[in-house]
Amino acid sequence: MTENYDPTLEAIVALQAHGHTIEPDEKFEHWQIDGREWVSHDDLLTLALRLGLVDGPGLVQ
Repeated sequence: MTENYDPTLEAIVALQAHGHTIEPDEKFEHWQIDGREWVSHDDLLTLALRLGLVDGPGLVQ
């Protein structure tokens, strides 16, 4: 993984590619998915993981 890797950005891109609308709050601390309730970075990544849109943390060999 590169030093510029951002799992939140990866989750956002994957969710958008899957047809979801993602909007940040003013401070980019919380995210609104499809106009519903606001979620944290962790919740955003968890959703992308559960939908199989991103890979979870792997083992470094």
